Amino acid sequence: MEANNQLPREDGRPATNDADDREAVGLRPIIVGYLRQRTTILVSAAISLLAAILYLVLYPKTYEIMARVQIQEDAGMLGTGSIGLGEASGLMKTFGIGSMGGGSVSIDDEISTLKSNSLMRKMVVELGLYADYRKPYSLLRMYGEEPVRVTCDSATLAALNDEVEFKLRLTDRGAAEITAKTKGQKQTFHFDRLPAVVQLDKCTFTFTRNTEPTAKNDITRLEITVYPPSWVAEKAADDFLIEDYSKSANIIELSCTDYERQRAKDMLNVLIDYYNHEAYDYKKAQSDVSLAFLSERIIHVTDELEKVERQIEQYKAENKITDVEYDIQYYAEYMRDIKGRLIEAETQSNIIAMMDAFVKNPANRYKLVPSLLTTSETESSPIFLYNQALLEREKALRNSNESNPLVASLTTQVDRLRETVFQTINNAQQSMTQTRRTLEKQERELLDRMGSVPVQERVYVDYKRQQEILQGVYLILLQKREEISLALGQRTDRAKIVDTAFVKAKPIGPRKVFALAGFVVLTLLLSIGWIVCRDQYRLLRKELRDSRERSES
Repeated sequence: MEANNQLPREDGRPATNDADDREAVGLRPIIVGYLRQRTTILVSAAISLLAAILYLVLYPKTYEIMARVQIQEDAGMLGTGSIGLGEASGLMKTFGIGSMGGGSVSIDDEISTLKSNSLMRKMVVELGLYADYRKPYSLLRMYGEEPVRVTCDSATLAALNDEVEFKLRLTDRGAAEITAKTKGQKQTFHFDRLPAVVQLDKCTFTFTRNTEPTAKNDITRLEITVYPPSWVAEKAADDFLIEDYSKSANIIELSCTDYERQRAKDMLNVLIDYYNHEAYDYKKAQSDVSLAFLSERIIHVTDELEKVERQIEQYKAENKITDVEYDIQYYAEYMRDIKGRLIEAETQSNIIAMMDAFVKNPANRYKLVPSLLTTSETESSPIFLYNQALLEREKALRNSNESNPLVASLTTQVDRLRETVFQTINNAQQSMTQTRRTLEKQERELLDRMGSVPVQERVYVDYKRQQEILQGVYLILLQKREEISLALGQRTDRAKIVDTAFVKAKPIGPRKVFALAGFVVLTLLLSIGWIVCRDQYRLLRKELRDSRERSES
């Protein structure tokens, strides 16, 4: 019976008994035994080589397409610098009101915006990528070569919540047979000619001939799948690689891979174009709010200035005053310094009052506060932090709603910062009031020394001071409004194109390294798998035969 427990010796294989097969054996005999199975290894290698060749031949050439953009720093809602409007520039420098302050670029925020579903969806709709065109039994998507195109209106794209499959067959006479399949339902439509309109529930699909030169009109059968644009946008966001060029630069690299090079180039270029459009629209909306505020204040200041000028004219006529300045020239040196500081203090008080009225208006609760205080231009000031929080909340609301926890948290933060803005303006008012009182006291002391100066001259000086204050405020507001108008007229792209979308020279697929690795792995798997399965099969037959012989004996 011991002989029955021995496996017959195979060619190049050492005989082992059943107990030895169930126990751990040395690795060397197994490897040597497998290497002696030359036929099995050669057949497996041939099959693997065929698979590698099919991979290299059938897999479409895939390329990497890349574009680079430089994010421009936002000059601020009300611009920067001076435009040379006479004495306005000097007054602004004196008062410490040069600009609204520029905002630094956050590359992470810009990358998130570029990968947002809303921006990707606009790109998908613009290029019509929500419709997938394929030849029957083909896995490759067509782009620009399809003989017929499917278009949907905005209402259909908004209502579409599941994919719709179409099978199109064209005849030589121009007729079309369209089979639509959606949610398990199948309908067939016949049309004598194109264009044709297919109505499915609340969705309308229009089929038209592709008139581009690249269209292949010899294709008579076409499989079309229409997806919700948000699905395609979600997949595009996953397929796109958007990252910063370096930590010290404001350059962003956008890249994607595709076997259809023109499609990838169009996707990158259109995405950048829509990003610039969206950034400009947002900036324009914020600037319109500022323009409306400045125009309203300019009208109010103009009315006040006209009123003071009429009072001066009336006072000079009543008191027969020609030019008081020449009569009091010898006091000019003493009064000049105090007068300048009083003008500055009065101007600042008017500006603070404007800001206080704007902030306390309930209609401006979530609007940017014009930063007209000298101390509010720093990044640590409450008004700067409040405006930054409002911008973050506005960005969050673009892709969400007010019920989103993130938006609710940002709203709470904005409300808390709003209280600090109130306190900041109140402190500025109190400080400016104290400054004005001190200057007016000094002025009174000097005027008391002017015992020989008639009362009408001092009244006239007060009128002139009010006129100069209003003129300074008017010039400042006018310059700010002109800066905004000039910035809107000279439109600059948020993302300056450094490299327009281009195709890298070396394809990334099919890769010979992958083919070689697949060949080696598949050869090993087939060889080892065949040998193991064959040995197990023979062992099973041996056990069955031995069991039958024991039962017969």
